[in-house]
Amino acid sequence: MTSRQRVQTALRHQASDRIPFNLRPGPAIKERFRQEFGDSDFAEHFAHDIRYVSYALPDCRGDLPLQEWTPVPDVNSIEDVKASVRVLHERELCVCGGYICGVFEQAKAWLGDEAALIAPYENTAGFGELLDKITAWKQTLYGVYANAGVDIVWIGDDLGAQRSLIMSPAQYHRCYHPCHEQIVNHLRAIRPEVKIAFHCCGCVTPLIPDLIGLGIDILEAVQPEAMDIAQLKREFGQDITFWGGIGAQSVLQGTPQDVMRGVRETLRIMAPAGGYIAAPCHTLTEEVPWENVVAFHEAMDRYGNYLAS
Repeated sequence: MTSRQRVQTALRHQASDRIPFNLRPGPAIKERFRQEFGDSDFAEHFAHDIRYVSYALPDCRGDLPLQEWTPVPDVNSIEDVKASVRVLHERELCVCGGYICGVFEQAKAWLGDEAALIAPYENTAGFGELLDKITAWKQTLYGVYANAGVDIVWIGDDLGAQRSLIMSPAQYHRCYHPCHEQIVNHLRAIRPEVKIAFHCCGCVTPLIPDLIGLGIDILEAVQPEAMDIAQLKREFGQDITFWGGIGAQSVLQGTPQDVMRGVRETLRIMAPAGGYIAAPCHTLTEEVPWENVVAFHEAMDRYGNYLAS
């Protein structure tokens, strides 16, 4: 079975030859890999099932106010993404578009964290107009990936803290649910079959039914330090695919033996009947020992078939 078929099977909530997986290395991990293996490709070396394509936005804001600066990729960048997708698909790899911050995250970037949380109450109309502007911009940016033919468009918003949501469910429903709905509908209008992954760090359990209702295919990050992954699998595992779930703050901070045990236990909980893509729940930074990065891949090799997990 090819990597692309393996991921597609997991998304149909079926078991395949083995559990699809990947890992996102941060700069320090990439540098250590380079020291070990030279100029080899990280994902290629470790046989990841999902590969990423991305584009750069033009950097020519000039004197424009921050909230007027909504750049889009140029024609050459878009064609480069399409070409990269074609090459990866020829190799039967699953392709995901690069992550672009979501509507709430963009509002925070423009206004600041506190102001973004207060603005819905102090300036309801003005804040609504701002969200409309951000949503239209994000539709364009995410739409580039859908048009380029990626298997997965990666959207999201960091709505969770370590133990709870950042905002009340009521505020989410009033402010951001309509924005996410517009984005999902826009992507489905471009390509009905495209899969949509929603990134969210922290605790997002109360909003998972909403995400399922929106038609989100994949919840990405699935931070086990913030949510009960057994509960997630039990309550929502038939309706959404989980991507992540291996604790970067816990499992990957121990010894290599701890990593092996932690990955195996996560697979035992999350993998049955498909609907799971194994990965650490964050991009791995320098706090994660290199030996544990190796141990993660060794664990996937040892325990990554559905019978062994």
